Amino acid sequence: MTEEPFAADYIIINTCGFIEAAKRESINTILELAEVKNQSSQKKIIVTGCLAQRYHDELAKEIPEVDLVIGIAKEFNIAEMIRLDNLRDGEPAAPPQDFTSYPERVLPNLPYAYLQVADGCDNRCSYCAIPIIRGKFRSKPIEKVIEEAHWLDEQGIKEINIIAQDTGRYGYDLYGRSRFTELLSLLTGFKNIKWIRLLYLQPYFVNDELIDAVKGNQLILSYLDIPIQHASPKTLRAMNRHGAGSDYLALIAWLRRVIPDIVLRTSIIVGFPGESPTDFDELTQFIEKANFDYLGIFEYSPEDGTPAAKLSGRVAEKIIKGRYHQLTALQDSINQRRNEDRIGKIYDVLIEREIDSKEGLFEGRAWWQAPEVDGYTYITGDSQGSIKPGQIIKARFDEFDGCDFHGRIASGLGK
Repeated sequence: MTEEPFAADYIIINTCGFIEAAKRESINTILELAEVKNQSSQKKIIVTGCLAQRYHDELAKEIPEVDLVIGIAKEFNIAEMIRLDNLRDGEPAAPPQDFTSYPERVLPNLPYAYLQVADGCDNRCSYCAIPIIRGKFRSKPIEKVIEEAHWLDEQGIKEINIIAQDTGRYGYDLYGRSRFTELLSLLTGFKNIKWIRLLYLQPYFVNDELIDAVKGNQLILSYLDIPIQHASPKTLRAMNRHGAGSDYLALIAWLRRVIPDIVLRTSIIVGFPGESPTDFDELTQFIEKANFDYLGIFEYSPEDGTPAAKLSGRVAEKIIKGRYHQLTALQDSINQRRNEDRIGKIYDVLIEREIDSKEGLFEGRAWWQAPEVDGYTYITGDSQGSIKPGQIIKARFDEFDGCDFHGRIASGLGK
């Protein structure tokens, strides 16, 4: 296994096909690695993931450097195909129907891991292609989730991030009801896992039962990722979603009351068809009042096969970009204000990697920073060479640069 394309005999590209920007990134990556192959004709390129599932024929036809295009239903056959040097059977197929036959994972050299509890989605938001690509919502049996969590613990993982397209719905398809809070109560008894983070919780599953589960398991971080997508009731109805900005503000106020140190992340879409200046103003005012710790902002793009792609009232691209930049600037100011309050204080930081051994510089994340999306924390001050990746240390925070934190080791080596 290698992450260096020039050193690889087989280059496997796992693509995303969710939104236009992700498609472009996937295509650009394929083309860049096709150039690597052109410099060494012995290399072979395999493309899988959501883009391969959705646009199998187009990829196979338009990029001849690719040796195999294989959809998500058969992506776990790739290792055997490579072993036998038999790159065939690349026909697209329906998404897998269960989680009972997934093979054991190979983990990267990181102290955190994702624990997927379900796949697919039944919500049918009008803008979203996930049900088309990944199929109906289907849960992993609860005993398999627990088994996988303990396996991750045995591998030395310190943080697990619970994921699904609709995490709170976990269990509905298998058991006729959500068993998510029951699952959370069973995620205990670990030797190495210290942090459990909950991602992608739809608002209607954030309730008393969930909060009791979060507060009842000391490993679960006070961090919730709750995608809301918009605040205007009109826009939300067009998105085939429920609620309104006022409902979400009430939910946020309640969460901050029952869990005072809670960190909230959400995502929104700007430029949805029919989004008027009034709708956008409502969204802007909502973001000002909500005061989110983290906000993912996405520009609307019409996705093939989705109801929203057929809606009238398309917003001009120039206007969408203007609204995107306006909200980005607003959230940047909120981030600066909220994060400056952390300067001078001491927090737990999970060390991910060493950057400079001479300078004693390490990259990690505070407990309120989810992997890959919430920035990093850079720590100095280890003159004894005692810090190792995978440790959770105490650090004093000295600076926030608008994206990342900078600090220094406080006391003790952590755990």
